[in-house]
Amino acid sequence: MNGIVLTGAACGLAAALAILIVLYGRSGTPIRHRPSPGWWSARWLRLALVAVGLGSGAWWVTGWPVGGIAVAAGVLGLPHLLSPSHTRHGIERAEALVTWTRRVADLLASGAGGLAQAITRSATTAPEPLVEPVGRLAQRSRTHGMEAALRAFADELADPAADAIVLALLLRLRTGGRGLAELLHCQADAQAREIAARRDVEADRAKPRTTVRSLIGITLTTLAGLLIFAGPYLAPFSTGTGQLVLAGIAVFGAGALVWMHRLTTPPPPRRYLTTGEAR
Repeated sequence: MNGIVLTGAACGLAAALAILIVLYGRSGTPIRHRPSPGWWSARWLRLALVAVGLGSGAWWVTGWPVGGIAVAAGVLGLPHLLSPSHTRHGIERAEALVTWTRRVADLLASGAGGLAQAITRSATTAPEPLVEPVGRLAQRSRTHGMEAALRAFADELADPAADAIVLALLLRLRTGGRGLAELLHCQADAQAREIAARRDVEADRAKPRTTVRSLIGITLTTLAGLLIFAGPYLAPFSTGTGQLVLAGIAVFGAGALVWMHRLTTPPPPRRYLTTGEAR
């Protein structure tokens, strides 16, 4: 009877661990420009099916209910916890923004007309990460005015790099004057230097994630070898007390992974231009 109670308690702890990992993966550090909801749901459905299949297989092979639940939770949580931080996408978008800014500056310098005309022409050759945002910027500039379109563009990208470019354009729109092309080139050069620094920081943050991936691979390989070649050595885990200990180990490991993820994931950068300031 005690064994049944302990096994039930261990399963409850492991189930709670699985729920926490899934919730953290769904509501952790915000990631900009997530895929469409339909794609996101389909991805999670496929991942959930894989998790259920592998978890059931692990339970059947080992006879450990906690082990099966832990495997399922790992399949759901590890891709998020060990994936590159969201800053990598932000860096790629910032690089695309620098390229686009230089193209707009070149169009202005070549006599393509005003800023609205240069932006409209740049929409056809915008870098891939900015194709849709720049297209919407060009459309809004014709229907809502350039200033409102620029503010909407900054809110859509939600990145300090975009804010710096938009602020420079807003100031020039309000004050007028020549030299907009030179100003855009200066802003692009400044953002390029900042991107290089951000890449160096991201490379340092990636090292702990690589180390943890190696440790997880070694641990899983060792565990599989013990199950195949030294099954009696792991026999105590088949008892109720053993399942409770296994649940504690799983909770401790998951907590360490979550902590590592928080340490290597920077907070979202603070913007210069917000919707409240824009009005």
